[in-house]
Amino acid sequence: MISNMRHLSFNSIIVWLVALLGITPFVLMTYFAQPSADDWYMAADTLENGYLQANIGFYKTVTGRFFSSAMLFVHPMLLSFGAFKCYSFALVVGLMASIRWAIEGWIPEASRGWKWMMATLASVMFVWGMASPAEGFYWGTGSACYTVPGIMTCCLAGMFGRHCMELDWRPGPGLMAVASVLTLAITGCSEVAMALFFAHITILNALFYWQHRKVSQPLLLVLVVTLIGIAIVAMAPGNAVRRTWYNNNVNHMIVPATLMALKLGFRQMAVWMAFVPFFLFSLVTLSAWPEQLKLSTKRAWELIVVSLVLMMGTVFGGFFLGTWSMGGIIPLRAVNVMLLFFIIDWVVLLAGSVVLLRSFSLEIQRPGVVLSILAFMIFCSNVLMSNNNVKIAWRDLLSGDAARYDRESAQRHAMIRASDQADVTVPLLKARPKTLFFNDFKPDSTNWRNTGGARFFRKHSLSVQP
Repeated sequence: MISNMRHLSFNSIIVWLVALLGITPFVLMTYFAQPSADDWYMAADTLENGYLQANIGFYKTVTGRFFSSAMLFVHPMLLSFGAFKCYSFALVVGLMASIRWAIEGWIPEASRGWKWMMATLASVMFVWGMASPAEGFYWGTGSACYTVPGIMTCCLAGMFGRHCMELDWRPGPGLMAVASVLTLAITGCSEVAMALFFAHITILNALFYWQHRKVSQPLLLVLVVTLIGIAIVAMAPGNAVRRTWYNNNVNHMIVPATLMALKLGFRQMAVWMAFVPFFLFSLVTLSAWPEQLKLSTKRAWELIVVSLVLMMGTVFGGFFLGTWSMGGIIPLRAVNVMLLFFIIDWVVLLAGSVVLLRSFSLEIQRPGVVLSILAFMIFCSNVLMSNNNVKIAWRDLLSGDAARYDRESAQRHAMIRASDQADVTVPLLKARPKTLFFNDFKPDSTNWRNTGGARFFRKHSLSVQP
Protein backbone atom coordinates (compact mmCIF):
# COMPACT_ATOMS: atom_id res chain seq x y z
CA MET A 1 0.00 0.00 0.00
CA ILE A 2 2.85 2.37 0.86
CA SER A 3 4.42 1.53 -2.50
CA ASN A 4 1.17 2.42 -4.33
CA MET A 5 0.92 5.72 -2.45
CA ARG A 6 4.49 6.60 -3.40
CA HIS A 7 3.72 5.68 -7.00
CA LEU A 8 0.63 7.92 -7.04
CA SER A 9 2.62 10.76 -5.48
CA PHE A 10 5.35 10.36 -8.08
CA ASN A 11 2.84 10.37 -10.94
CA SER A 12 1.30 13.56 -9.50
CA ILE A 13 4.72 15.19 -9.68
CA ILE A 14 5.05 14.08 -13.31
CA VAL A 15 1.63 15.57 -14.12
CA TRP A 16 2.57 18.89 -12.51
CA LEU A 17 5.82 18.92 -14.47
CA VAL A 18 3.88 18.36 -17.70
CA ALA A 19 1.58 21.25 -16.76
CA LEU A 20 4.58 23.44 -15.90
CA LEU A 21 6.24 22.70 -19.22
CA GLY A 22 3.16 22.60 -21.46
CA ILE A 23 0.75 25.20 -20.09
CA THR A 24 2.86 27.76 -18.19
CA PRO A 25 4.23 29.58 -21.29
CA PHE A 26 0.71 30.24 -22.58
CA VAL A 27 -0.33 31.63 -19.20
CA LEU A 28 2.75 33.88 -19.02
CA MET A 29 2.22 35.02 -22.60
CA THR A 30 -1.08 36.67 -21.63
CA TYR A 31 0.92 39.44 -19.92
CA PHE A 32 2.15 40.53 -23.36
CA ALA A 33 -1.12 40.19 -25.33
CA GLN A 34 -2.23 43.11 -27.51
CA PRO A 35 -5.41 43.67 -29.58
CA SER A 36 -5.30 43.65 -33.38
CA ALA A 37 -7.33 43.56 -36.61
CA ASP A 38 -11.11 43.50 -35.97
CA ASP A 39 -10.63 44.46 -32.32
CA TRP A 40 -10.01 48.07 -33.31
CA TYR A 41 -13.11 48.75 -35.36
CA MET A 42 -15.44 46.82 -33.04
CA ALA A 43 -14.28 48.85 -30.04
CA ALA A 44 -14.53 52.01 -32.17
CA ASP A 45 -18.13 51.16 -33.18
CA THR A 46 -19.13 51.10 -29.52
CA LEU A 47 -17.39 54.41 -28.86
CA GLU A 48 -19.04 56.11 -31.82
CA ASN A 49 -22.49 54.53 -31.99
CA GLY A 50 -23.17 53.11 -28.55
CA TYR A 51 -23.38 49.45 -27.55
CA LEU A 52 -26.92 48.67 -28.71
CA GLN A 53 -26.63 50.39 -32.09
CA ALA A 54 -23.25 48.75 -32.74
CA ASN A 55 -24.80 45.29 -32.24
CA ILE A 56 -27.83 46.07 -34.41
CA GLY A 57 -25.66 47.41 -37.21
CA PHE A 58 -23.37 44.38 -37.08
CA TYR A 59 -26.32 41.97 -37.25
CA LYS A 60 -27.83 43.81 -40.21
CA THR A 61 -24.70 44.35 -42.28
CA VAL A 62 -22.03 41.77 -41.38
CA THR A 63 -23.08 38.48 -39.74
CA GLY A 64 -25.57 36.80 -37.43
CA ARG A 65 -23.00 35.95 -34.76
CA PHE A 66 -25.01 37.74 -32.12
CA PHE A 67 -23.23 36.57 -28.95
CA SER A 68 -19.59 36.94 -29.99
CA SER A 69 -20.41 40.41 -31.34
CA ALA A 70 -22.17 41.25 -28.06
CA MET A 71 -18.93 40.31 -26.28
CA LEU A 72 -16.70 42.22 -28.65
CA PHE A 73 -18.69 45.43 -28.49
CA VAL A 74 -17.84 45.53 -24.78
CA HIS A 75 -14.23 44.90 -25.73
CA PRO A 76 -11.80 44.76 -22.77
CA MET A 77 -9.58 47.42 -24.33
CA LEU A 78 -12.44 49.89 -23.92
CA LEU A 79 -11.41 49.77 -20.26
CA SER A 80 -7.66 49.48 -20.83
CA PHE A 81 -5.08 47.41 -22.65
CA GLY A 82 -4.36 45.82 -19.28
CA ALA A 83 -7.95 44.57 -19.20
CA PHE A 84 -7.32 42.90 -22.55
CA LYS A 85 -4.38 41.01 -21.01
CA CYS A 86 -6.64 39.90 -18.15
CA TYR A 87 -9.16 38.66 -20.71
CA SER A 88 -6.49 36.53 -22.40
CA PHE A 89 -5.41 35.18 -19.00
CA ALA A 90 -9.01 34.21 -18.21
CA LEU A 91 -9.21 32.32 -21.52
CA VAL A 92 -6.13 30.18 -20.92
CA VAL A 93 -6.97 29.41 -17.30
CA GLY A 94 -10.67 29.03 -18.06
CA LEU A 95 -9.95 26.42 -20.72
CA MET A 96 -8.25 24.06 -18.28
CA ALA A 97 -10.80 24.78 -15.53
CA SER A 98 -13.74 24.03 -17.84
CA ILE A 99 -12.17 20.77 -19.03
CA ARG A 100 -11.65 19.79 -15.38
CA TRP A 101 -15.30 20.61 -14.66
CA ALA A 102 -16.48 18.46 -17.57
CA ILE A 103 -14.38 15.52 -16.37
CA GLU A 104 -15.82 15.92 -12.87
CA GLY A 105 -19.34 15.78 -14.23
CA TRP A 106 -18.91 12.77 -16.49
CA ILE A 107 -16.46 10.64 -14.51
CA PRO A 108 -17.29 11.41 -10.86
CA GLU A 109 -16.04 8.01 -9.63
CA ALA A 110 -12.40 8.79 -10.46
CA SER A 111 -9.97 10.14 -7.89
CA ARG A 112 -9.18 13.84 -7.70
CA GLY A 113 -5.63 13.18 -8.88
CA TRP A 114 -6.85 11.28 -11.95
CA LYS A 115 -9.24 14.09 -12.88
CA TRP A 116 -6.48 16.68 -12.66
CA MET A 117 -4.19 14.42 -14.67
CA MET A 118 -6.77 14.11 -17.46
CA ALA A 119 -7.52 17.84 -17.45
CA THR A 120 -3.81 18.65 -17.61
CA LEU A 121 -3.02 16.19 -20.39
CA ALA A 122 -6.06 17.22 -22.45
CA SER A 123 -5.15 20.91 -22.07
CA VAL A 124 -1.54 20.29 -23.06
CA MET A 125 -2.65 18.25 -26.05
CA PHE A 126 -4.92 21.10 -27.09
CA VAL A 127 -2.36 23.91 -26.83
CA TRP A 128 0.22 21.68 -28.53
CA GLY A 129 -2.02 20.99 -31.51
CA MET A 130 -3.74 24.38 -31.86
CA ALA A 131 -3.63 25.66 -35.41
CA SER A 132 -2.94 29.14 -34.03
CA PRO A 133 -2.54 30.09 -30.34
CA ALA A 134 -2.37 33.75 -31.43
CA GLU A 135 -5.87 33.56 -32.91
CA GLY A 136 -7.20 31.35 -30.11
CA PHE A 137 -6.02 33.17 -26.97
CA TYR A 138 -4.44 36.53 -27.75
CA TRP A 139 -6.75 38.09 -30.33
CA GLY A 140 -10.13 39.26 -29.11
CA THR A 141 -12.22 38.52 -32.19
CA GLY A 142 -10.75 35.08 -32.86
CA SER A 143 -11.10 33.96 -29.25
CA ALA A 144 -14.65 35.29 -28.77
CA CYS A 145 -15.90 33.48 -31.87
CA TYR A 146 -14.17 30.15 -31.33
CA THR A 147 -12.34 29.61 -28.02
CA VAL A 148 -15.11 31.02 -25.83
CA PRO A 149 -17.82 28.65 -27.21
CA GLY A 150 -15.46 25.72 -26.66
CA ILE A 151 -15.02 26.72 -23.02
CA MET A 152 -18.77 27.24 -22.59
CA THR A 153 -19.45 23.78 -24.07
CA CYS A 154 -17.15 22.20 -21.48
CA CYS A 155 -18.90 24.21 -18.74
CA LEU A 156 -22.29 22.96 -19.95
CA ALA A 157 -20.95 19.40 -19.96
CA GLY A 158 -19.80 19.88 -16.37
CA MET A 159 -23.18 21.28 -15.30
CA PHE A 160 -25.12 18.38 -16.82
CA GLY A 161 -22.65 15.58 -16.18
CA ARG A 162 -23.48 11.94 -16.69
CA HIS A 163 -26.75 12.49 -14.83
CA CYS A 164 -28.26 13.82 -18.05
CA MET A 165 -28.27 10.27 -19.44
CA GLU A 166 -30.34 8.94 -16.52
CA LEU A 167 -34.07 8.44 -17.01
CA ASP A 168 -35.11 10.02 -13.70
CA TRP A 169 -32.82 13.09 -13.88
CA ARG A 170 -34.78 16.27 -13.17
CA PRO A 171 -32.59 19.37 -12.93
CA GLY A 172 -33.90 22.48 -11.20
CA PRO A 173 -35.26 25.47 -13.16
CA GLY A 174 -32.23 27.58 -12.23
CA LEU A 175 -29.79 25.10 -13.78
CA MET A 176 -31.89 24.79 -16.92
CA ALA A 177 -32.12 28.56 -17.24
CA VAL A 178 -28.33 28.88 -17.08
CA ALA A 179 -27.95 25.95 -19.50
CA SER A 180 -30.33 27.62 -21.96
CA VAL A 181 -28.38 30.89 -21.81
CA LEU A 182 -25.11 29.02 -22.37
CA THR A 183 -26.62 27.11 -25.28
CA LEU A 184 -27.88 30.29 -26.93
CA ALA A 185 -24.47 31.89 -26.39
CA ILE A 186 -22.61 28.97 -27.96
CA THR A 187 -24.77 28.99 -31.08
CA GLY A 188 -24.36 32.75 -31.38
CA CYS A 189 -20.55 32.75 -31.41
CA SER A 190 -19.69 31.35 -34.85
CA GLU A 191 -21.08 29.01 -37.48
CA VAL A 192 -18.45 26.32 -36.86
CA ALA A 193 -18.97 26.27 -33.09
CA MET A 194 -22.73 26.30 -33.65
CA ALA A 195 -22.59 23.33 -36.03
CA LEU A 196 -20.30 21.27 -33.78
CA PHE A 197 -22.44 21.90 -30.71
CA PHE A 198 -25.64 21.12 -32.64
CA ALA A 199 -24.19 17.81 -33.83
CA HIS A 200 -23.15 16.80 -30.30
CA ILE A 201 -26.41 17.73 -28.58
CA THR A 202 -28.40 15.98 -31.33
CA ILE A 203 -26.37 12.78 -30.89
CA LEU A 204 -26.83 13.02 -27.12
CA ASN A 205 -30.61 13.21 -27.54
CA ALA A 206 -30.55 10.29 -29.99
CA LEU A 207 -28.42 8.19 -27.63
CA PHE A 208 -30.79 8.88 -24.74
CA TYR A 209 -33.77 7.80 -26.84
CA TRP A 210 -31.88 4.69 -28.01
CA GLN A 211 -31.17 3.68 -24.42
CA HIS A 212 -34.55 4.48 -22.84
CA ARG A 213 -37.03 4.71 -25.73
CA LYS A 214 -38.09 8.02 -24.26
CA VAL A 215 -36.97 11.60 -24.73
CA SER A 216 -35.12 13.55 -22.07
CA GLN A 217 -36.94 16.81 -21.38
CA PRO A 218 -33.77 18.68 -20.27
CA LEU A 219 -31.76 17.49 -23.29
CA LEU A 220 -34.66 18.20 -25.62
CA LEU A 221 -34.93 21.73 -24.22
CA VAL A 222 -31.25 22.34 -24.95
CA LEU A 223 -31.77 21.06 -28.49
CA VAL A 224 -34.75 23.38 -28.99
CA VAL A 225 -32.77 26.37 -27.69
CA THR A 226 -29.95 25.39 -30.06
CA LEU A 227 -32.39 25.47 -32.99
CA ILE A 228 -33.62 28.88 -31.86
CA GLY A 229 -30.02 30.13 -31.81
CA ILE A 230 -29.42 28.70 -35.27
CA ALA A 231 -32.54 30.47 -36.56
CA ILE A 232 -31.37 33.80 -35.14
CA VAL A 233 -28.01 33.40 -36.87
CA ALA A 234 -29.48 32.16 -40.15
CA MET A 235 -32.04 34.98 -40.43
CA ALA A 236 -29.47 37.75 -40.03
CA PRO A 237 -29.62 40.24 -42.94
CA GLY A 238 -25.84 40.54 -42.72
CA ASN A 239 -25.43 36.98 -44.03
CA ALA A 240 -26.50 38.09 -47.50
CA VAL A 241 -23.80 40.74 -47.45
CA ARG A 242 -21.22 38.27 -46.21
CA ARG A 243 -21.97 35.82 -49.03
CA THR A 244 -20.95 38.40 -51.60
CA TRP A 245 -17.39 38.34 -50.24
CA TYR A 246 -16.73 34.91 -51.78
CA ASN A 247 -17.04 33.89 -55.39
CA ASN A 248 -15.16 30.89 -56.85
CA ASN A 249 -15.67 27.46 -58.38
CA VAL A 250 -16.05 25.65 -55.04
CA ASN A 251 -18.39 27.59 -52.77
CA HIS A 252 -22.06 26.55 -53.06
CA MET A 253 -21.03 23.70 -55.41
CA ILE A 254 -21.86 20.45 -53.62
CA VAL A 255 -19.39 18.06 -55.29
CA PRO A 256 -16.25 20.29 -55.27
CA ALA A 257 -17.06 21.50 -51.74
CA THR A 258 -17.49 17.91 -50.49
CA LEU A 259 -14.31 16.63 -52.12
CA MET A 260 -12.30 19.55 -50.79
CA ALA A 261 -13.71 19.07 -47.28
CA LEU A 262 -12.83 15.36 -47.35
CA LYS A 263 -9.29 16.11 -48.46
CA LEU A 264 -8.79 18.75 -45.78
CA GLY A 265 -10.40 16.54 -43.13
CA PHE A 266 -8.20 13.50 -43.76
CA ARG A 267 -5.10 15.67 -43.80
CA GLN A 268 -6.04 17.38 -40.53
CA MET A 269 -6.76 14.10 -38.73
CA ALA A 270 -3.39 12.78 -39.84
CA VAL A 271 -1.69 15.87 -38.45
CA TRP A 272 -3.46 15.65 -35.09
CA MET A 273 -2.91 11.95 -34.56
CA ALA A 274 0.75 12.07 -35.58
CA PHE A 275 2.08 14.27 -32.81
CA VAL A 276 3.59 12.51 -29.81
CA PRO A 277 1.37 13.97 -27.02
CA PHE A 278 -1.65 12.42 -28.73
CA PHE A 279 -0.08 8.96 -28.45
CA LEU A 280 1.06 9.51 -24.86
CA PHE A 281 -2.35 10.87 -23.85
CA SER A 282 -4.08 7.83 -25.35
CA LEU A 283 -1.67 5.40 -23.69
CA VAL A 284 -2.03 6.98 -20.26
CA THR A 285 -5.83 7.14 -20.58
CA LEU A 286 -6.09 3.48 -21.57
CA SER A 287 -3.73 2.26 -18.84
CA ALA A 288 -4.96 4.48 -16.00
CA TRP A 289 -8.72 4.40 -16.61
CA PRO A 290 -10.51 4.19 -13.22
CA GLU A 291 -11.51 0.73 -12.08
CA GLN A 292 -14.60 2.17 -10.40
CA LEU A 293 -16.22 3.11 -13.70
CA LYS A 294 -18.33 0.14 -14.74
CA LEU A 295 -20.14 -0.02 -18.08
CA SER A 296 -21.76 -2.87 -19.97
CA THR A 297 -20.33 -4.14 -23.24
CA LYS A 298 -23.40 -2.77 -25.02
CA ARG A 299 -22.74 0.69 -23.61
CA ALA A 300 -19.09 0.42 -24.66
CA TRP A 301 -20.04 -0.27 -28.25
CA GLU A 302 -22.48 2.64 -28.14
CA LEU A 303 -19.71 4.96 -26.95
CA ILE A 304 -17.37 3.78 -29.70
CA VAL A 305 -19.95 4.21 -32.46
CA VAL A 306 -21.06 7.61 -31.18
CA SER A 307 -17.50 8.89 -30.81
CA LEU A 308 -16.49 7.77 -34.30
CA VAL A 309 -19.57 9.40 -35.84
CA LEU A 310 -18.91 12.63 -33.94
CA MET A 311 -15.19 12.73 -34.78
CA MET A 312 -15.84 12.23 -38.48
CA GLY A 313 -18.67 14.74 -38.36
CA THR A 314 -16.50 17.25 -36.48
CA VAL A 315 -13.63 17.14 -38.93
CA PHE A 316 -15.58 16.81 -42.18
CA GLY A 317 -18.45 19.06 -41.10
CA GLY A 318 -16.16 21.80 -39.86
CA PHE A 319 -14.22 21.94 -43.10
CA PHE A 320 -17.36 21.58 -45.21
CA LEU A 321 -18.74 24.79 -43.69
CA GLY A 322 -15.70 26.56 -45.09
CA THR A 323 -15.62 24.91 -48.48
CA TRP A 324 -19.37 25.36 -49.00
CA SER A 325 -19.65 28.97 -47.83
CA MET A 326 -16.22 30.34 -48.81
CA GLY A 327 -14.81 27.82 -51.26
CA GLY A 328 -11.68 27.50 -49.12
CA ILE A 329 -10.28 26.32 -45.82
CA ILE A 330 -11.79 27.66 -42.61
CA PRO A 331 -9.56 30.04 -40.64
CA LEU A 332 -7.05 28.66 -38.15
CA ARG A 333 -9.07 29.91 -35.20
CA ALA A 334 -11.94 27.67 -36.34
CA VAL A 335 -9.61 24.67 -36.57
CA ASN A 336 -8.75 25.37 -32.92
CA VAL A 337 -12.30 24.71 -31.71
CA MET A 338 -12.56 21.67 -34.00
CA LEU A 339 -9.53 20.22 -32.20
CA LEU A 340 -11.17 20.74 -28.80
CA PHE A 341 -14.31 18.85 -29.85
CA PHE A 342 -12.14 16.17 -31.46
CA ILE A 343 -10.25 15.64 -28.18
CA ILE A 344 -13.53 15.34 -26.26
CA ASP A 345 -14.79 12.69 -28.69
CA TRP A 346 -11.43 10.89 -28.60
CA VAL A 347 -11.74 10.50 -24.81
CA VAL A 348 -15.20 8.98 -25.32
CA LEU A 349 -13.68 6.54 -27.82
CA LEU A 350 -10.94 5.59 -25.35
CA ALA A 351 -13.54 5.04 -22.61
CA GLY A 352 -15.46 2.59 -24.77
CA SER A 353 -12.24 0.85 -25.82
CA VAL A 354 -11.16 0.35 -22.19
CA VAL A 355 -14.46 -1.30 -21.29
CA LEU A 356 -14.24 -3.62 -24.30
CA LEU A 357 -10.66 -4.60 -23.48
CA ARG A 358 -11.62 -5.38 -19.90
CA SER A 359 -14.62 -7.43 -21.04
CA PHE A 360 -12.13 -9.70 -22.84
CA SER A 361 -9.92 -9.80 -19.71
CA LEU A 362 -7.35 -7.63 -21.46
CA GLU A 363 -5.90 -4.61 -19.76
CA ILE A 364 -2.92 -2.42 -20.52
CA GLN A 365 -0.44 -2.53 -17.67
CA ARG A 366 -0.55 0.50 -15.44
CA PRO A 367 2.58 2.62 -15.84
CA GLY A 368 5.16 2.23 -13.10
CA VAL A 369 7.82 4.71 -12.10
CA VAL A 370 10.17 3.70 -14.92
CA LEU A 371 7.49 3.96 -17.60
CA SER A 372 6.28 7.30 -16.22
CA ILE A 373 9.79 8.72 -16.38
CA LEU A 374 10.25 7.33 -19.88
CA ALA A 375 6.97 8.87 -21.08
CA PHE A 376 7.93 12.22 -19.57
CA MET A 377 11.35 12.09 -21.23
CA ILE A 378 9.71 11.32 -24.59
CA PHE A 379 7.41 14.29 -24.10
CA CYS A 380 10.28 16.62 -23.20
CA SER A 381 12.45 15.48 -26.10
CA ASN A 382 9.56 16.00 -28.50
CA VAL A 383 9.06 19.52 -27.15
CA LEU A 384 12.71 20.26 -27.94
CA MET A 385 13.06 18.45 -31.25
CA SER A 386 9.79 19.18 -33.08
CA ASN A 387 8.34 22.47 -34.24
CA ASN A 388 5.38 22.75 -31.88
CA ASN A 389 3.40 25.44 -30.10
CA VAL A 390 4.91 24.69 -26.69
CA LYS A 391 8.45 25.08 -27.95
CA ILE A 392 7.57 28.22 -29.91
CA ALA A 393 5.85 29.76 -26.87
CA TRP A 394 8.90 29.17 -24.66
CA ARG A 395 11.16 30.57 -27.37
CA ASP A 396 8.99 33.68 -27.73
CA LEU A 397 9.19 34.20 -23.98
CA LEU A 398 12.85 33.43 -23.33
CA SER A 399 14.13 35.29 -26.40
CA GLY A 400 12.37 38.45 -25.24
CA ASP A 401 10.32 38.71 -28.44
CA ALA A 402 7.04 38.67 -26.50
CA ALA A 403 8.22 41.46 -24.20
CA ARG A 404 9.50 43.51 -27.15
CA TYR A 405 6.22 43.07 -29.00
CA ASP A 406 4.29 44.29 -25.96
CA ARG A 407 6.68 47.21 -25.43
CA GLU A 408 6.64 48.29 -29.10
CA SER A 409 2.84 48.11 -29.19
CA ALA A 410 2.48 50.13 -25.98
CA GLN A 411 4.94 52.77 -27.24
CA ARG A 412 3.04 53.04 -30.49
CA HIS A 413 -0.29 53.46 -28.70
CA ALA A 414 1.21 56.18 -26.52
CA MET A 415 2.67 57.88 -29.61
CA ILE A 416 -0.73 57.94 -31.34
CA ARG A 417 -2.48 59.35 -28.29
CA ALA A 418 0.21 61.97 -27.69
CA SER A 419 0.26 63.20 -31.30
CA ASP A 420 -1.53 66.45 -32.01
CA GLN A 421 -1.75 65.55 -35.71
CA ALA A 422 -4.93 64.20 -37.31
CA ASP A 423 -2.94 61.92 -39.66
CA VAL A 424 -0.47 59.77 -37.74
CA THR A 425 2.28 57.53 -39.07
CA VAL A 426 3.82 55.01 -36.68
CA PRO A 427 6.77 52.60 -36.98
CA LEU A 428 6.22 49.02 -38.08
CA LEU A 429 6.30 46.40 -35.34
CA LYS A 430 9.70 44.70 -35.49
CA ALA A 431 8.96 42.05 -32.87
CA ARG A 432 6.38 39.56 -34.15
CA PRO A 433 6.33 36.52 -31.82
CA LYS A 434 4.43 33.73 -33.51
CA THR A 435 2.49 32.82 -30.37
CA LEU A 436 1.16 36.36 -29.91
CA PHE A 437 1.25 38.26 -33.18
CA PHE A 438 -1.74 37.99 -35.50
CA ASN A 439 -2.03 41.19 -37.52
CA ASP A 440 -0.73 44.73 -37.80
CA PHE A 441 -1.68 48.07 -39.32
CA LYS A 442 -0.72 48.55 -42.98
CA PRO A 443 1.12 51.33 -44.87
CA ASP A 444 -2.18 52.04 -46.65
CA SER A 445 -4.19 54.29 -44.34
CA THR A 446 -7.46 53.24 -46.05
CA ASN A 447 -7.04 49.59 -45.05
CA TRP A 448 -9.89 48.49 -42.76
CA ARG A 449 -7.45 47.67 -39.94
CA ASN A 450 -6.03 51.17 -40.09
CA THR A 451 -9.40 52.90 -40.30
CA GLY A 452 -10.57 50.92 -37.26
CA GLY A 453 -7.48 51.93 -35.30
CA ALA A 454 -7.82 55.57 -36.37
CA ARG A 455 -11.44 55.63 -35.22
CA PHE A 456 -10.51 54.07 -31.88
CA PHE A 457 -7.78 56.66 -31.21
CA ARG A 458 -9.98 59.48 -32.62
CA LYS A 459 -7.61 60.28 -35.50
CA HIS A 460 -8.37 61.10 -39.11
CA SER A 461 -5.99 58.47 -40.49
CA LEU A 462 -3.42 55.99 -39.29
CA SER A 463 -0.62 54.24 -41.17
CA VAL A 464 2.72 52.57 -40.57
CA GLN A 465 6.04 53.42 -42.13
CA PRO A 466 6.56 51.18 -45.18
